[in-house]
Parts: sequence; C-alpha cells; structure tokens
Amino acid sequence: MWNIRNRFLPLFVVIVLVWVFFYYSYGLVSRLRETRASANETIAWFWAGVQVPMSRLAELGMMYVCSGCGSTNPAYGFESDSSITNFCQECSTVTEWHFVSMGGIEERERLFRRTRILFKELVERLDYTTILSDTDMVPQVINGIAITASISEERLKSLILITKELDAENTPIPITDSHNEIIGYLHYGSDKLAKELLIVPYIELGIFAVLVLLFLYVIRVEMKKEKELSWIGFARETAHQISTPLSSLMGWIELLREKPETEMDKELSEALESIENDVDRLKQIASRYGQMGKKPKLERCMINSVILDTVHYISGRPGFLEDMNLETELKSEYQVDLNKVLFSWVIENLLKNSIAALKESSSGVIRISTRDVQEGPGLVEVEVADSGKGIPFADQKRVFRTGFSTRLGGWGLGLTLSRRIIEHYHNGSLGLKASSPGKGTTFIIKLPASLEDAE
Repeated sequence: MWNIRNRFLPLFVVIVLVWVFFYYSYGLVSRLRETRASANETIAWFWAGVQVPMSRLAELGMMYVCSGCGSTNPAYGFESDSSITNFCQECSTVTEWHFVSMGGIEERERLFRRTRILFKELVERLDYTTILSDTDMVPQVINGIAITASISEERLKSLILITKELDAENTPIPITDSHNEIIGYLHYGSDKLAKELLIVPYIELGIFAVLVLLFLYVIRVEMKKEKELSWIGFARETAHQISTPLSSLMGWIELLREKPETEMDKELSEALESIENDVDRLKQIASRYGQMGKKPKLERCMINSVILDTVHYISGRPGFLEDMNLETELKSEYQVDLNKVLFSWVIENLLKNSIAALKESSSGVIRISTRDVQEGPGLVEVEVADSGKGIPFADQKRVFRTGFSTRLGGWGLGLTLSRRIIEHYHNGSLGLKASSPGKGTTFIIKLPASLEDAE
C-alpha cells in the first residue's frame, strides 16, 4: 500500500500544481480581457463625452457680421481674425466683416463645467494614482482633486515621495500650454494587474523548480527502492544457499551421534556439540536473511534474556575474545516487543565491531548495559561500549552509510542493516553516542517499552 502511495503521491502533486497554475493563468487572462473591455469603454466614454461637446463649443455663437447691412455668416474655429474683407450679397459689394460671439458664453461655461466633471469621472475610474505637478515637481492635483494651500508640510512631503515612486514606474508626461511651453507634468502609476503580471514569470519559474525537485525526489526514491530490493534479494538468496549445506550438516551430525564410539569419545562428543551449536547459529543467520524485506513478527519479552543469549554465544567461541573482558550490567525491567532473531543479530554485530576495535591491543573491556527510562511513554536503553581504538571524528557521521567501513575488507553493511532493523521493525533508534580516537566507542539503542509497562 505504501509503495502505491509513494509512487502516486508525486504524480498527484504535479497534477495539483499544473491545475493551480492553469486556474491562475485562466483567471489572469479573464481579468486582462475585462481590463481591455474597460479601457475600450473608457475611450468610447471619453470620445462621446468630450468630442461632440467640444465641436459644439467651437461653433456655438461664433460668426461674422457685415458692417454694411448687418447680415451674418457662421465662423468655423477659434483662430478667426477679428475682421475680414468679403463680398456681401445683401449689399452687393465688398464690405468689412467683424468677428463676434453672440449669446454663447453661458452655454460654453456649462460645457466647460461638464467637461471638467467628465475628466474627474474618468480619473476616478482609474485604479492607480495620478498626480499633476508644476515644473518644480511639486504636486498640485492628486487623482483629479486640487491640493489646497492649507495642506500640511508632512502631507506635501509624502505626496512628493509618492510622485518619485510613480516616476520610477513610468516616465512623467509633460503638459504644455498654447505656446507649447511646459507648465507641469502628469505622474501616473501602474494598476494592480500590471504589477501582478510582473511576478508571473517568477511563479512559472518556481513551479518549474518544484517540478524538477519533485522529479529528482522520485528518481532518488526509486533508486533507493531498487537498491533496497537488490539487498533484500541478495539476503534471501544467501539464506536459500545456506539452507542447503545446513541440511546436509544436520544429517551428518545425526549419523555421527548414532555411532557407538561417539559416546565413548568425550572429545568427539564435545566437538559434535560445538558443531551443533554453530549449525543452530547458522540456521538463525539464514532465518535473519530470509526475513529481510518482510514485516517480522514481534513478541513481548525481557530484553536482558535475549542479550545474555548473544553474550553467551560470543563468549563460548574459542579464541574469539582472547584477553578481552566482556562485562554486562543489565538493569532493565521493562518488557519490549522484539523479534528475537533480528535483535540478537544487531547485538552480535555491535559486539563483533567492538571486538574488532580491540584486536590491535588484544585486550580491553567491552561493556553492554541496559536501563529503563521512565520519561515520556517509557524507553529501554541498551549501550554497547568498548575501550578500543575509537572512530576518527571525520568518519563518525558516515558510520551508518551503506558501504562505509573502517575495517580493511569490511563490507560496510552491518551498522546499516542494524539501524534498519531497529528503526523500521522495532520503532526504535540506533545511534553513535560517543567515540574518541584511542579511548573507545559507545553505541546506544533506544526501544519503546511495551504498552503495559508504559502505562
């Protein structure tokens, strides 16, 4: 079940990320379309509200009057001369015509007021700040509202800072008079959508980076899984290969025991007993490797008895300890859920590492101790310490790495498999507690107490 979830979880994350980005992009495009429609509506509104009134204003009440008979002709545009000479049909002669405005002043004032209101409404439609300043960049009008003379100095300074921020976004537009002289500047910012568009490339880059990291994570998980499966397959094949000669050895032992002279030969009987013990040990080893990759069965037991069995086996091996002392200090009274076969292999592996560390001096002390920790839910701690050569400081972080070994010809698998057995199968922890070159090494195992003892 975990393998299926482990494989489909990255795919699910990718689908969610792609869907979120698609949803965000779709919303962004929709808002762009709405903004474009609003901009087109603003342009049409500006044309309808300004172009026609301005045309009427240009023609309203503007005409030429004949100085002879008083007849009139319309005048087009504001740049007409005050008087012209032209032919008058009423007078039937060339007369002087004078440019006059007749009764359009009030109407023009109304049109100007309406135009001002229209520009104010247009400015209010904008979702960004606009500031009109003089040639010295001092704000005069903000968002279509004139700044009064009673404005405070702090408020004016803040408006000047806002003006500089607007100029950092967009270049100010110069405003000229009828003589084409600059009389001020229009400063304007950017709307929220334009600012949001600036971060879209970074969002895309971030999503791409997440996908790349996720892809690398999947590859790493698959490689790790493949590596674990290869070790599991190797372990099971080893167990299978060991089982065949073991069966043969057990048969030979039975044949030797049936012979009458075996009972009479004390040395032969002792040798057969030792061989039988070693065969039993090999059967346990084959069982350990055969259980790799499977969920082992745990049983509640006292941890001290399992450790003592392993210590007795190590101590009973001729020439194994030589002049070394193997001491025990077993004080734990809690029961733990253990797979005895696998846990005894962990203890055996730690003891063999300690023995190897003492081989150079052929003497020293190995101490294995247990104690109960009542803090929290309850723990059982197991320490395996030796007075050997120790582990170099540069190598202490790598001792549990697969393939790393400080011993010549070592495979670098013992501590890796031991940690896996403790952490994955027993929900505990195995770590290096302390090590100093020339002083010794201490490994510590922490196992949760069984539920009854924890209560």
